[in-house]
Amino acid sequence: MKSEASKVGRMSSKEVPMLRTLATLLKKGWPFLSAAVLTVLVIVAYNMGEILEKHHRKLMENVHYAIAALILFVSFYFIALLIRTVWTTVHDEDDQ
Repeated sequence: MKSEASKVGRMSSKEVPMLRTLATLLKKGWPFLSAAVLTVLVIVAYNMGEILEKHHRKLMENVHYAIAALILFVSFYFIALLIRTVWTTVHDEDDQ
């Protein structure tokens, strides 16, 4: 009786072949799925930007400033990362 109660509500891929098929499809097709989802997100973001620019110009200027600030931050971060990498490799070679 106890073993039957523990099995209630549980599904395994051995019992339901559709779950196994779905898991296999997701494992093999995740690059295509992620590419499709990212494409849809980019299209939605572009359309939202067009609507914002059409109806709220001042807000769109702030969005442009935010994007520029993000690009500057990322570029400065990578420059700092490059400097740190070069600095540590130079000091590692001096220690040897």
